[in-house]
Amino acid sequence: MLLERCELKYFDIPKYKVRPRPGRFLFDRVLILLGLGVVLYLGIYVNYYLLSTDIPVVLNWMFIIGIILLIVLELILCTIRYGNYSYEFFEQKVVITDGDTRKVSYADIKHVYYAYNFVDKWFNTGSIVLELKSGKKVKLKYLTSPNQAYLLMQNYVK
Repeated sequence: MLLERCELKYFDIPKYKVRPRPGRFLFDRVLILLGLGVVLYLGIYVNYYLLSTDIPVVLNWMFIIGIILLIVLELILCTIRYGNYSYEFFEQKVVITDGDTRKVSYADIKHVYYAYNFVDKWFNTGSIVLELKSGKKVKLKYLTSPNQAYLLMQNYVK
């Protein structure tokens, strides 16, 4: 009877996994909705002003309720859409799951840098930008612990 040697295959387990903060995505969307709402309301106001009449109270309430409903709908959609985003750091690659799954090998990365703005400081988030050798840029957006991920990326790219 021949004994076959059974080898355990190495499972590729991520060294570090981080998710973006969905509230940060929502903040940008809400600002856009509020800005567009103000522009729309100013357009309506100018029309009524040129007609020398007042805006009906019902129209004001419909507008306010409509904006609130759009913001609630955007909250639900952002939670569904961005709740499944994740970035997994392996020894040889980073796997980006944002609707579809992309793999970027560390050998293909030319430069890594950290980007954030004043809103990211409020949310304690940041983004890591990967410049690939092909000239493309891949952005890992709104990471919840960007410093750890950035240091890890720098170590792997070197």
